[in-house]
Amino acid sequence: MIIGTKVKSWLRLPSLRLGVTGKECQQCATCDKNCPMSLPVHTMVQRGSMENTECILCGTCVDNCPNKVIRFSWGYSNKARTA
Repeated sequence: MIIGTKVKSWLRLPSLRLGVTGKECQQCATCDKNCPMSLPVHTMVQRGSMENTECILCGTCVDNCPNKVIRFSWGYSNKARTA
């Protein structure tokens, strides 16, 4: 999965990804508690970038966010657009 993510970014291919919809996060940390990969999702939301090579895109953070701050999107990574 990690190699596939790196190759996808290097080739600048569009893909399914997680995004942050705004500053509505209430800092409840529900996303951290429910992440099966034990990722710092709350920190990624605060940073405004959901890029993490260990994320398996399971959608648990999307489903459990009470304010719907995290969402799925289709497109290019920030790195691919600026490269």
